[in-house]
Amino acid sequence: MSTMTIYLIRHGETIWNKKHLFQGSNDVPLDENGVAVAHATAAGMAEAGLHFDRIYSSPLSRAYETARILCPDQEIEKDDRLREISFGELEGKVYTDVTALPMPAPGGESFESLQNRVQDILKEIAADPENQGKKILVSAHGGVIRSVTMTLKNIPQEEFWTGGVSKNCGVTILDVEGDTFAIRDENKIYY
Repeated sequence: MSTMTIYLIRHGETIWNKKHLFQGSNDVPLDENGVAVAHATAAGMAEAGLHFDRIYSSPLSRAYETARILCPDQEIEKDDRLREISFGELEGKVYTDVTALPMPAPGGESFESLQNRVQDILKEIAADPENQGKKILVSAHGGVIRSVTMTLKNIPQEEFWTGGVSKNCGVTILDVEGDTFAIRDENKIYY
């Protein structure tokens, strides 16, 4: 079985990122800078010789548009399991110290729920015979990517936000052999 590589990219910047607002399940589009950085990332990936065989994305427009900019001529498979964690009543509110965030947030999603759905789709991607030996792009969100890295590093849930999240358009690269996932790189910047 040949190694599959999954490139997990966090979406480009939004106006809510700039204003330090909880986005969660809100469908906030990329802002002008977010579009520009996604284009710069696409150019950097092309320069690095990266081509993706299959693309998956969160259905939220900030992630989908990032994938569309990176891979304009390819089919993008939207999957609800890649949505950002819901912050419930905190969405649209300013955050200061995210490490003190109660989880789940009032009316929001639990870490367990996020981890379960994200692990579910990653296992499905890894098990798909069509994906073997391929380069896969997954366009998602800071919380989604953080749930993957903390699971692989055995970081306890109470430290979920301690390491922060990837930068906008930061890429976490996973090598997948069978059902074993290994982190090759975190928060790699191509622009």
